Amino acid sequence: METLLYHFLKLAKIKEFLAVVKKRQQLSTPPKPLITINRLNGALPILATILYRVFKENLIILIKDNETKQKLFADLSSFLPEENIICCNDINSAELEFYRFFISTTNKSNKFIVLLQLEDFQLQLPTITEWHKYHLNLNKGKPLTMSDLIVWLDASQYERTDLVTEPLEYAVRGGIVDIFPPKYENPIRIEFYGNEIVSMRTFDTITQRSISHISGVELIAQNRSDTEKKTLIELLPKDTLVLSELPTNDFNKIILIDDNNPEFKFNFFAPPIYLGRFDLLKSEIESSSSQYFFVIPHQYQYQRLTNIFGNKPNFIIGHLSSGIYAPNDNFCIITERELYGAPLPRQPKRKFKGQPLDDLLALNKGDYVVHIDYGIGQFENVVRLKIDNVEKDFLLIKYANEQKLYLPVENLSLVERYVGSDEQPPSLSTLGTNRWLLTKLKVARATEAYAQELLELYAKRSIARKEPLNKDTEWQKEFEASFGYEETPDQLKALADVKQDLESPKPMDRLICGDTGFGKTEIALRAAFKTVMNLKQVAVLVPTTILCYQHYQTFQKRFENFPVKIAMLSRFTPKRLRPIIIKELKNGKIDIIIGTHALLSSQIEFKNLGLLIIDEEHKFGVKQKEKIKKLKASIDVLTLTATPIPRTLYRALVGISDISPIHTPPAGRRDIITKVIYWDNETIYQSITDELKRGGQVLFIHNRINSIKTIARKIQQLNPDWRIAVAHSKLPEKYLAQIYADFVAKKFDILVSTAIVESGLDLPNVNTIIINRADWFGLSDLHQLRGRVGHSDKQAYAIFILPDSTKFKEPNDKQKFEKRMSTILAYSQLGVGFRLAIRDMELRGVGNILGTEQHGYINQVGLNLYQNLLKQAIAKLRGEKTPIEPTLVINIPAYIPSEYIANSYERVAIYKRLLSLESLQELTAIKAELIDRFGKYPTVVENLLTIALIRLKAIELNLLKISLKDNTITIVDSQKTVTFPGTIHDLINYLSKSTTKNF
Repeated sequence: METLLYHFLKLAKIKEFLAVVKKRQQLSTPPKPLITINRLNGALPILATILYRVFKENLIILIKDNETKQKLFADLSSFLPEENIICCNDINSAELEFYRFFISTTNKSNKFIVLLQLEDFQLQLPTITEWHKYHLNLNKGKPLTMSDLIVWLDASQYERTDLVTEPLEYAVRGGIVDIFPPKYENPIRIEFYGNEIVSMRTFDTITQRSISHISGVELIAQNRSDTEKKTLIELLPKDTLVLSELPTNDFNKIILIDDNNPEFKFNFFAPPIYLGRFDLLKSEIESSSSQYFFVIPHQYQYQRLTNIFGNKPNFIIGHLSSGIYAPNDNFCIITERELYGAPLPRQPKRKFKGQPLDDLLALNKGDYVVHIDYGIGQFENVVRLKIDNVEKDFLLIKYANEQKLYLPVENLSLVERYVGSDEQPPSLSTLGTNRWLLTKLKVARATEAYAQELLELYAKRSIARKEPLNKDTEWQKEFEASFGYEETPDQLKALADVKQDLESPKPMDRLICGDTGFGKTEIALRAAFKTVMNLKQVAVLVPTTILCYQHYQTFQKRFENFPVKIAMLSRFTPKRLRPIIIKELKNGKIDIIIGTHALLSSQIEFKNLGLLIIDEEHKFGVKQKEKIKKLKASIDVLTLTATPIPRTLYRALVGISDISPIHTPPAGRRDIITKVIYWDNETIYQSITDELKRGGQVLFIHNRINSIKTIARKIQQLNPDWRIAVAHSKLPEKYLAQIYADFVAKKFDILVSTAIVESGLDLPNVNTIIINRADWFGLSDLHQLRGRVGHSDKQAYAIFILPDSTKFKEPNDKQKFEKRMSTILAYSQLGVGFRLAIRDMELRGVGNILGTEQHGYINQVGLNLYQNLLKQAIAKLRGEKTPIEPTLVINIPAYIPSEYIANSYERVAIYKRLLSLESLQELTAIKAELIDRFGKYPTVVENLLTIALIRLKAIELNLLKISLKDNTITIVDSQKTVTFPGTIHDLINYLSKSTTKNF
């Protein structure tokens, strides 16, 4: 960006303007305003940076609205360090930001650019004297006792918790204090040694792992009701240089941007918007004498665009919201806005929070568990026992007739949480009988038969061969370059998987699983383009006519610069066009067809179908799925879903089809705030009013056609001025399409609709959804509906309206629904569709992949054991070996003390992860995590880590049992038993030297 500033400073108008400002600055009594200017057209951030650098003064920029302020902050951040830009968004950040600014005005140290709106002038802030009383600055190496910090946090109304996940919380573990200051995106981990801070680092709230080291942190106390405060306008120095979009007499040095009465005209213009027409832009550049600068945000864009434009334009990595054209100087800046049609949000980039300490692994009191040898029991607690003078932790599991099992934690891998149908709890097994063994044998035999059926079903696909597609063409690169957004890492991984599949002779069967708006459609678009470039046809199968219409619009827009013919076949397609489309499909004149179940008609024939894309397969009926299955025989298949139904997900989990999850939300996206209420006119009125005030629209879901108009009238009564439309599946096709188009065009404020809008619709201006009678929907349906909002950088809201308890026919119905609600509230973060689907398995059961039954064998033994038995059966039929889970009896003190990890939930989660490891790399990672989160571990934890290592070695060597008792080592495999004297170190050495051949 320095290159851009250098060239900008050479423009004649800039030189002239700086001379005028310098002359005015030298006047003893500067005029008000200092100067008025106009025709900047996007040059404000560059001009502001130049003024800041040339005059070496603090600069205030007064802006008309918050959206402009945020854009300007993003633009200025490309030229200056963010710490030199003050842009407050709330009172806590304002105090910290302006404290730095006020200090600079008194000691002449650093200089700042301050971004303000008029309403910011009324912010009530403490004076610098008062500020020092309520502010604590922590730095690495600072002498401070941990107890003094805890006293300050308690006095400052921070809440002490076991685990820090929210602002204003803190936690203490050994010599570590975790704090979440309200200003910071991530909480801070502070490590003490004696009375000194030796390390400070940010960490992730979900994984609880450190992210990066920092040198300091600023904390603000929360209890400051008696603080002396002044308004910001009283505290700001009057002689600061101000660049203003709004007239004000509060400062002495004002440069006013005024289009009506300018003294100075820059004559900068906005370049044309090219909307991906790179051929047009390229010809203009080649024929023009102007100097072109492309400002692009990332290296990936540079690589894309240089393939198309060559090196004639100057490429600069940075960010500007819009371009600038200075015709008098033959100078032009092109940004993403001109390339793609809209400036992209440059909010601080979210990172995927990763899988948390898996709540399917951790156990709470009362949870049902399955022991592979003893059956179904109920987890009671973790208890510490001393046996043969060796202290250890044991899982206490209760069985039928109040029988108890004490399971050493080293054998925790033999136990899984029970996952089955929640309609009724499973029966507890009885210890000392062979009933569980017989149940397990029966299910094992059934899974073998089922595995045979599965393998026969998918054998055709595994041995089937198709013509592999060629590597990417130049047009493919240009098509992908026309996607204006940066792909997330998960998106890139999924795309690489898909391309590898397409270029393979084996037919693709891949599931792309990701929340709405996470980029699944873009992957499908690129796969479709690649297929068409190989002269094959593409069919896109969708469950609803509205979604079909939207996909058709999306494909048309993305393919408009390429010679690809796209057609739509649904209820929206006029009857006179249907036979023409069917004929052209058969003749190969249509490259891509997008349709509903009409595509499955026996009338439809393709000339050369290469790729089938299925959006939300679970929305199709059983008969339609049978037709899809026949269509899949030997072509590439790509399935897209936000929340796969259990059997679709389960099919992927057992390795029958491939899965590419997309967890990472796009930059700038926020979690959807979810609320659960009973019908309340005031709450509904306020929610709709708040959304409309900020220029948004509202979706109101009522999934009963016979009463939808009554609900619409009820909402209209809240405010007669609201513009309300009603949509449902029984409306005529053209009328329904028009309603949807008008709503997208903002002709209506509220769309009262059935769940016809559930799948895939993209409504970026809709950021509040209200779902009436949420009990009518399943878990994945609610998740899908909630995904209709939050597609922009605005905060989105989902409100679920519950019926009163009398509406539930059975008490059990209410209990199941409450569990569903608690789940969707718990999984309210972005990117949780995959985990939500696993939880959906638990609530509904998995069922038979080949049918609709959701109960049966899985409920008898639980999902995890059933899945393991099925995997073993499949492996056996394929002639593959499966790892054996060994029994360990290691008589050394090995446990996690409560002094090291206080939270019992956390301890069980760590135990389960540690004793379920699959590689040495995972063991190394957990060791690092323990030190990072809890500090140096004691000897008993080190022993536990050693046992985890022994387990990994035993699995590698196919051992059945390892025992270390009274300094005697016993090792058992399927062929023999070895016994010899030794210690834990001797055992490790022996296993390290052994191989499956020489043992």
